[in-house]
Amino acid sequence: MHALRNALEELCPGPTPDPVPMGAVWRFTAREAVRRLYRSAMVHWTSRRGTVRRGSADAPRVHYLGVPSASARVVIGGAVKLIGLRARFPDSPDGFNVIYIVSSALPRDAAARVAKAKREGARFVMNQNGVAYPAWCGDFYPWFNQEMRALRSQADFIVYQSAFCQVSAERYLGPADAPSEILWNPVDCTMFRPGGTPDPGSDWRLLTAGTHHDFYRVRAGIDCLADLRRAGIAATLDIVGEFRWSGGDREVAAYLAREGMTDFVRRRPAFSRAEAPNVYRGMHVLLHPKYKDPCPTVPIEAMACGVPVVASRSGGMPELVPSQCGVLCDVPEDWTRDHTPDADALADAVRQIMANHASFSAAARTWACDAFEQSLWNARHAEIFQNVLR
Repeated sequence: MHALRNALEELCPGPTPDPVPMGAVWRFTAREAVRRLYRSAMVHWTSRRGTVRRGSADAPRVHYLGVPSASARVVIGGAVKLIGLRARFPDSPDGFNVIYIVSSALPRDAAARVAKAKREGARFVMNQNGVAYPAWCGDFYPWFNQEMRALRSQADFIVYQSAFCQVSAERYLGPADAPSEILWNPVDCTMFRPGGTPDPGSDWRLLTAGTHHDFYRVRAGIDCLADLRRAGIAATLDIVGEFRWSGGDREVAAYLAREGMTDFVRRRPAFSRAEAPNVYRGMHVLLHPKYKDPCPTVPIEAMACGVPVVASRSGGMPELVPSQCGVLCDVPEDWTRDHTPDADALADAVRQIMANHASFSAAARTWACDAFEQSLWNARHAEIFQNVLR
C-alpha cells in the first residue's frame, strides 16, 4: 500500500488519502496501463526519429536521449554536468554515433533505446553516479538498480564520478567488463568564481544548498548553527533548494521554532544555473552533511567560488575535499542507515575554518580549478569518444 501511495502521488499530484480507497486503486491501475502504453509508444517514436550514423572514423556525434530538457529553467542532479558537455558536443538526435547518459538522470526506457542504437552501430558511454542501497530505499534497492544494471552491461566505456561510485556500483550492480575511468564532476571556473567574500570578522554566514531529499541533512545544518550561537558566535544559515520529502516546509519550520533559530535562518527556493554562482558568493562556509554522497556538484561549485566545505567523511567527499580546502567529520561506515556528524563536530569544523578562512578559501579555489575545470573534463571526454569509435 505504501508503494501504491507513492505511485499515486507521482501520477496524481496532491494529497493522497489514507487509507487509499478502492476507487483510487482502479484509477491507479488504469493510469499505470495508459502510462506504460505511452512509454512504449514514445520509445518506438523516438527510436524511429533518431538515426545512427555508421562509420567508426567519424567525428563524435553525441546523443543524450533528451536529457537535460532544453526548456528546463532549473536543472538538478545528474543532468547538470551535461550542460557543459553539450556546449562542446551538441545533441545530435539525427545522425549520432555515440550515446552518453548519466545514471542519475536516466531517460525513459533508456536500456531498450540504447540496445536498439547499439544494434545499428552506435557506441554507448555511461556516466555512473551512485546506486540504490538499503539506507535510502530499503528493500526496494534491487528494483531501483535494474535499469542501471542493464545499461552498465551494454556500456562500451564507463565514466565513474568517483572511486566511491565505482566501489558502490561493483557492490550493488556487480562487475562490469567495459573499460572505465574515474572523472570527478566538472565546474566552469569562469562562471563559478569568488566574489563578495565577506570579512571573517563579520557574522559567520553558513550555507547548505542543493536538492534536499531528507530532513536529516537540513537538521544537521540547523543543529550546527544552534551550537555556534549558544557558544556566543554570531552566525546565520542560508538553506537553499527544494525540500523533496513530504511535509518538508512544515517540518523544517517547526524544528527552527523549537530550536529558537527561526530569526537566524534564511530559506531560499531552488535556483537556476544562472543564479547558482550568487548562491555561494558572500558565504563563509558550505555545510554538506549528506551521508555517502557519491560526487555532489554543490561542494565543487562552492570551492570554485572560494567557499570552504564542512562535510561528512563518507561517500566521495574524501576524494573531493582535501584538508586544505575544508574539514570532514567522521561518521560510521554503514550501508543500512544514514549517519550525520554530531552538531558539535560540525561546529568545531566551522571554527577551524574560520580561524584561517583566507587560506582555506584560496586553496579551495585553486583546487577546484586544477581538479574539476569543465574544459579539461570536456577534453577528456573527446578522447573517450574517439577511442570508443575506433
